[in-house]
Amino acid sequence: MSEKNTKKEVKEKEVKKEYANFWQRFCAFIIDVFLVSMVTSLITQPFANSENLQKLSDEAYDVVDQYTQKKIDANTYINRTADISYDIARQNGLSSIIGIAISILYFVVYQCKMNGQTLGKKLMKIKVVRVDNKNIAMNDFLFRSLLINSIFLDIVVLCFSLFASKDAYFYGTGIFEFIQYIAIFASSMMILSRKDKRGLQDLLGHTEVVKM
Repeated sequence: MSEKNTKKEVKEKEVKKEYANFWQRFCAFIIDVFLVSMVTSLITQPFANSENLQKLSDEAYDVVDQYTQKKIDANTYINRTADISYDIARQNGLSSIIGIAISILYFVVYQCKMNGQTLGKKLMKIKVVRVDNKNIAMNDFLFRSLLINSIFLDIVVLCFSLFASKDAYFYGTGIFEFIQYIAIFASSMMILSRKDKRGLQDLLGHTEVVKM
C-alpha cells in the first residue's frame, strides 16, 4: 500500500471521528462525581467528628436565621460565617486529604489505565483521547482533572484551612471558588459552541472527548 493511500485512510478516519456532545459529557460527569462522593463518604465516615460537625452546622443555621430576622447586621453575619466555615474546614482536614487522594486515583490513575474512560464515560459510551492521536499519558489526565474535577481548588482550600488565618481562608477560598466557577462556565460554553467540543480542560490536557 502506498504512502499516499495510507495518509488518505488516516484522514478519512479523522473525518469520521464523532465528538461527544455536552449532555453526554455532563451525564458522565454527574455519574463520576456521585461515585467519588459516595466512596469518599464511606471511607471518611470513621474519621469524622460527627458531634462537632453537627454543632458547627447548627451554629451556621442559627447565624443565617438571625440574619434573615435582622437580629444581626451584615458585618456580624460575615464574620461569624467566616469563623464557622473555617472551623468546619479544619475539622474536615483529614477527610479533605482522603477526598483529594480518591479523586486523583479515580480521575487520573484509573482513567489513564482504562484508556480514557471512567465508569461514567463508559456508561455514556465516550472516552478521552489526545488530539494528536498519540497514547494518552497520566499527565494529560492530571491537567484536565485539576480544573474540571476541582482537584486544584480542593488542594487550595485545604492549604488555606491548614496554614492561613480565618480571614485569609474566607476571602482566599472565595476568590478561588469564583475563578473555578468562571472556568467551568467558560468550559461549558466552549463545549457547546466549538466544533471539536473542546473545553478549557481539553486545551490544558491536549485532549478531546469522542464517542465510542
